[in-house]
Amino acid sequence: MQKRFLRCGSFVALLLVGWCGCVVAQTRMQIDIEKQSSSELPALAVPPLLGETADPALGQQIRGVLQQDMRFSGLFRIADPATYPEVPQTVEQLQYASWAALGVVAVITGRMENAAGSGPMSLQLALHDVAQQRLRVGNNFNGPKIRHREMAHRFSDVVYRELTGEAGPFDTQVLCVSPGKSKGSKDIVLMDYDGYGARPLVADGGLNLSPILSPNGTLLAYTSYRSGNPNVSLRNLLTGAEERLTSGIGLAMAGSWSSEGRYLALNHTIDGNSEIFVYDTKSKQMKRITDDWGIDATPSFAPDGKRMAFVSDRSGSPQLYVTDIQASAPIRLTYEGRYNTAPAWSPRGEAIVFVGRADEDRSMGVYTIRADGGSQNRIGGGSNPDKPIWAPNGRFVMYTSTQGGSSQRHMMHEDGQANHLLPASGPACLTSQWVARTAR
Repeated sequence: MQKRFLRCGSFVALLLVGWCGCVVAQTRMQIDIEKQSSSELPALAVPPLLGETADPALGQQIRGVLQQDMRFSGLFRIADPATYPEVPQTVEQLQYASWAALGVVAVITGRMENAAGSGPMSLQLALHDVAQQRLRVGNNFNGPKIRHREMAHRFSDVVYRELTGEAGPFDTQVLCVSPGKSKGSKDIVLMDYDGYGARPLVADGGLNLSPILSPNGTLLAYTSYRSGNPNVSLRNLLTGAEERLTSGIGLAMAGSWSSEGRYLALNHTIDGNSEIFVYDTKSKQMKRITDDWGIDATPSFAPDGKRMAFVSDRSGSPQLYVTDIQASAPIRLTYEGRYNTAPAWSPRGEAIVFVGRADEDRSMGVYTIRADGGSQNRIGGGSNPDKPIWAPNGRFVMYTSTQGGSSQRHMMHEDGQANHLLPASGPACLTSQWVARTAR
């Protein structure tokens, strides 16, 4: 049973009087994420928090998280702190004229309480609209100081929703494969999207790969070599109970959960050939979806839970195909490029992201294509990009590339804009899934 550790409340936004006592009519600050230009980003400021002197390092970390999230959003640039016209004396009020003169359109203010105490801390954060000279939204968070990054991520999502009308990508986690303690072992780790707060889900000293978490966060499917062969296991994270779904010497890899969490798509090599299967967690039955001489692998469910994309070389080279859980005849999706693989269907249903190589290019890149096969575009690259994954809101893509022998994680907007390197603070990580935070 999940336990909530943080409490969050809202305080009423205040309409503030404008310059010289006059109310200035301004357009409400709202960002169209479909039309945002990375070359004309508005400025946002995060001045020191009230009460920060009680624990300066903690205050700096909180502000650092907020600044990072806002920068990674691709919606703002962060104003130079050296130019800030004031340190706000209250969370609810600003000298709006001074911030407007600096060209800042939004300011995040805050207050820390009991930062130096032994008990839970309180964090109050607020977003100010400089153009409208008012506080737009605010929240109070209470919880252990160790959860300060989560508090900041949660408010970043509040800001993102307030300005775009959509869920944010920051209070999320990434499921990935990380080097284990023993030689040749691989652990399955769950960590914040930016690499902090890593905790192991499977760390048994064995080789564990391809983890996929069910939508409610309770069932973990992954490939384990525990039996000597690579088979798919299903672990209940609440009870610890585990069952093996496949057997034999052929390679089996978990691929994707359906949106309601009933079906698990996977690929399994039988008779020397990899095919797509779907496991029904309700009936406990395995259904074969493909039957072809080619290699079929890496299935990814559409949000409707009925269709799935997968890669197959049945046409002579790896290409993307779409089929459904009724095992209908697959339809080829990609025709551009000589090597296309690792599809992931967007949670919004409109696009599929994948790794590919163009006919005229030797290097691999990250591409998107519409679910109907139209509008294929390269959105990212790097050396040997790993399987790209979608943020839960379907607006951002993350992938791993190698540079100088080390792995680097990238986060970018769905169109390839605002491509940022994520911090290397966490463990080396081959990304498998980007999920909403399911436990507090």
